[in-house]
Amino acid sequence: MVKTEMWDKKKHICYTSKEKFKDRDNRAASKTNTFLKKFNDFMLDKISYWNDYNKRLTDKDELTRSIKRYANWFFDGELKAMDKQETKATEWMLSNINSDRLDTHTGRYVADRTKNAQTTVIHRLQSFLEDCNLADTFETFTAQNFGTKFMDWGYSKKNYTENTIYATYEIVKAQLNAAKRAKFDIDDTYYKQLRGKGKDVDNIYLNEDEIKAIYNLDIPKLKQEGLIDEKSTMEKTRDLFVIGCYTGLRRSDLNKLNDGIWNLDENGNTVSIIAEKTKKRVIIPLHPCVRAIYNKYHGVLPKLGDKHNSNEHLKNLGRLAGINEITAITENRGGKVTTLKHKKYDLIGFHTARRSFATNMFLAGKPTYAIMQLTGHTNERTFYKYVKATPEQIAKLLEFNTAI
Repeated sequence: MVKTEMWDKKKHICYTSKEKFKDRDNRAASKTNTFLKKFNDFMLDKISYWNDYNKRLTDKDELTRSIKRYANWFFDGELKAMDKQETKATEWMLSNINSDRLDTHTGRYVADRTKNAQTTVIHRLQSFLEDCNLADTFETFTAQNFGTKFMDWGYSKKNYTENTIYATYEIVKAQLNAAKRAKFDIDDTYYKQLRGKGKDVDNIYLNEDEIKAIYNLDIPKLKQEGLIDEKSTMEKTRDLFVIGCYTGLRRSDLNKLNDGIWNLDENGNTVSIIAEKTKKRVIIPLHPCVRAIYNKYHGVLPKLGDKHNSNEHLKNLGRLAGINEITAITENRGGKVTTLKHKKYDLIGFHTARRSFATNMFLAGKPTYAIMQLTGHTNERTFYKYVKATPEQIAKLLEFNTAI
């Protein structure tokens, strides 16, 4: 574990020197000294019991057998600990991620979709280790240069975005903290310095006119005209997307609307569901479009299809609705910041619905606290990432009445 020249033959321990040796060599020497002290203390503790029983060993062979027996006890335990340390880091992370874990912040078991997202990150790390010919050990991820190496690989080999890099760091930090709690020998000097939060990106939202344009598309007629495939389920995708625009529900919650409690009598106009992510009950007032869609399906709403196909449907719906404004998106990909221009419909996805709800409610002057109760956000910082109001729109919200 340590350099031969670091061994003190008189004291039978290692010595360290910032002037002569590298930091990692000094850490290894200190680690070895800790091990030796631990062994020494263990042996002295066992031998001290002899005094308690007035035991004196004068037979050299018996003394040797006793010392060896104690040493074997010690090293058996230490070898098991060493075996634990030699476990492949990513294998342990995958095992930890896919176990039944309680999130101490929420008091709930970690959801499958969270496990799947974290598993994807670990597979990304395995590709990194293989491409860079690095050992699959915790030491690799706790090394001072891990962050730089991963970012360089992610940018040069994979053309990752900046946020993908930071999202990976966040998972790595969480897993290393978990390994440390599991009694692995983890040095947290460097990995805790890794940035774990990505930057807010330029995401679009749809205003009321654009949502209405999609809602008012005559899909049966468009099918007759050959603009939409006869067998397409685009109409169902459209209807659920519009519901998302007027409820702020996540994609996973839209698929659970049939389990909700719909209050449609003369004294009520709400739907109540248990949100998939937060496990909290949310009561949402019904927009006339949502109520109309619910009645259209006679109270049994369709389910969303494949995520990729659903998002393709939304892009086509946006195109057919004339949502073709040129939109500039700034992106850091592969370490290079570029501004790309897209037609707005090409940027529509299912999360656009949730973002549109938050932004339109905010611009309508609804209380932020009330909107957050519906979106399920627990802090304003996260909520405001969903609000895509322009500086001009903010100024208009705050304009003064010029009448005196």
